Amino acid sequence: MRKAVSVLAALAASLVMVSCTPGSNGAKEQIRMSASMKEASIPFHDPATKPLAAAVATGDVNRIRDLASSHDLSVRGEDGVTLLEWAIWNQQPDALAALLEAGADPAQAGTDQETVAHMAAMVEDPQYLQILIGHGAPVDTVSPRAGWTPIFRAVQSRRTPQVDLLVQAGADLQRKDSMGNTLLHVAANVNDAERVLGLLEAGIDPNATNNRGETFQTALFAGSDARLNAQARAERQKVRDWLAAHGVATP
Repeated sequence: MRKAVSVLAALAASLVMVSCTPGSNGAKEQIRMSASMKEASIPFHDPATKPLAAAVATGDVNRIRDLASSHDLSVRGEDGVTLLEWAIWNQQPDALAALLEAGADPAQAGTDQETVAHMAAMVEDPQYLQILIGHGAPVDTVSPRAGWTPIFRAVQSRRTPQVDLLVQAGADLQRKDSMGNTLLHVAANVNDAERVLGLLEAGIDPNATNNRGETFQTALFAGSDARLNAQARAERQKVRDWLAAHGVATP
């Protein structure tokens, strides 16, 4: 396997692992290009594409504009990475904007069969998602992998600014994924009671069940309150109070 493949796969895996860890400090850290990634060969192996990919990696906006009109902006590299995703991997917001202005399609499937908006919903810096939305990127594209839209990634990754951006852009809050999970289930699975409360207040049905017949409460209240710190206990209690006020039974 070529070096670029293994590095991209490892970096993608680490991004998901960090983002999914409930309450971890790592979930708050910025997703940065690793040293090995920067040293790896560009994961676009068509010689005609490499100059453009290199310009994206370094944020050379003028070079991107010069090359874009004569290149296929839908080209995909190793692991299915798109040029738009490559801009985010390299932390180049200006390159991302330049590609969009040149006609790159933000709805194109890339790494893990998800769009660049799914990726932007996970990383710490919300400016990438803001740029995408500002250029008309669709916010409800469904990934064939799990039936997730970008807001599912934002909730899973505990990215409040991205959740807010997606809500303001009209993201569908009522959607269920391929397992029947709502955003409430996703928030509960990462033990984010504060987000659960916000989603309840936004109108998501507290009685909605997934394909296993479970509501979000199964995950959120799985552990004993005694194992939580004071803040977490208080946030969980606020959810109980909301449910009681709306006639929903709790454990």
